[in-house]
Amino acid sequence: MTLSPAFTGRGERSRPLRGPSFWMLVFILVFSPLPFASVRPVWWSLYGVLVAAALIAFVVQRWLARRALPAIPWPIGIAGGLVALVSAWGHLQAIPGLLPAVQHPVWSETAAILDDSSLSGYLSLAPERSALIATNYLTYIGFGLLVIWHCRRQRNLDLLLRIFIGAQAAYALYGLTIYLSGLETILWFDKTAYHGVLTSTFVNRNSYATYAGFGALAAMVLVLRFLRHTLGEERSQRTRIREFVETLTSKGWLPPIILLLCMLAVLLTGSRMGLTAVLVAGTLFVIGWTSRLPRGQTRTLGVSLVSLLVCLLAVNFVLSGGLTAERFARLFDGGDGRFDVYPLMLEAVAERPLTGYGLGSFENAFRLYRDETISAFFTRGHNDYLELVMDVGCPAALVVFSAFLILLVSAWRLSRRRGEFEPALLSVAVTVQVGIHSMVDFSLQIPAVMFAYLFLALAGFGQWSGGGWASRQRDECQRTL
Repeated sequence: MTLSPAFTGRGERSRPLRGPSFWMLVFILVFSPLPFASVRPVWWSLYGVLVAAALIAFVVQRWLARRALPAIPWPIGIAGGLVALVSAWGHLQAIPGLLPAVQHPVWSETAAILDDSSLSGYLSLAPERSALIATNYLTYIGFGLLVIWHCRRQRNLDLLLRIFIGAQAAYALYGLTIYLSGLETILWFDKTAYHGVLTSTFVNRNSYATYAGFGALAAMVLVLRFLRHTLGEERSQRTRIREFVETLTSKGWLPPIILLLCMLAVLLTGSRMGLTAVLVAGTLFVIGWTSRLPRGQTRTLGVSLVSLLVCLLAVNFVLSGGLTAERFARLFDGGDGRFDVYPLMLEAVAERPLTGYGLGSFENAFRLYRDETISAFFTRGHNDYLELVMDVGCPAALVVFSAFLILLVSAWRLSRRRGEFEPALLSVAVTVQVGIHSMVDFSLQIPAVMFAYLFLALAGFGQWSGGGWASRQRDECQRTL
């Protein structure tokens, strides 16, 4: 299945300018899921160094080529700036002695117990972790810049998308192999949790469900874009169907197979909300895509694709042996402790609504509020929204939520006016997916998931032109060519 390159403006049809920066981006995208989804601080530091090196390499490459740095789309600039503000707030929370009047009382109590009046307090209950997470935010901003800059060229975007989908297929195949063999391992290590379900190289099945869902949606881009190009050709319906089937059975079979593979992997994780999120996102993707087709094709094709999604879901349920159905049946029973945690998190937010307890300090702060109703040990809140509010306070959390909202709205607007609109629709779909799943889990706190999300959410913005005259002219050129 081939991808039709879009016309992207003067000079953009030349050979893509790739260098060390591009391949560092590829390395992070492909290998970040390998070491337990990069959940250890040592991997955070490694990828921070790689992102910084890639940014420097890109700047040097542009300087040697006597070219200015590419412009950053204004919605992405605003969203990135908002996240940078919250990163700065996280660093401020880790400064000793800052704003003693609003520091948590635990610091003064600790100083009294130790009889050490020189002991400095912090706004954060875990200042080292707050500084570390705040630095991670900067790494993600730098990674997003790399995606935007390198995806300015359609060929680069297509290559990165194919590489990402290939990596998704490899991780899904590995996970299925381990699952079907009955081994309870991750690489050469024994599993410590989530036995009997598919997790691939991830520790947490819910995080892998989000990641594999990204793969299904990305593969859907290739399938639907090829289908749209086929439908748009000036040929008889019989000829178009024959050529589509010939391509699908010869060189175009891989993306649909990867889509099925990733969906099967999602289902075998047993993640209830992971499956729900990817199905909602996929349905939204298909509806948005069919609405862009010429009149006369939209209704029939859209109904057919939605019916296909339902059939795939039924097949996957049969193959999974009812694992996910069983977990849905137990969704609100007493064994799921996360629903007992949420009221305590709200209580904690009510006590420090403005400053929070420190970025990344949930584990430390929750110890002050847990009671006898909580039997399990929680290191994360299993609700990214509540946990972020608890960590940084309501104002800073609203800043982050606003950044995601700007990204979502801008991607939707972009998908309504571009000729090659599937990458922008993909941005909408993956943002909806993580938005839904984050209500009961913490997938975006996993670096491998966050890198994948940023790539898929930002790749379509590489050719942003502001939505004015230039965008309309480019779309007209695409239709003419």
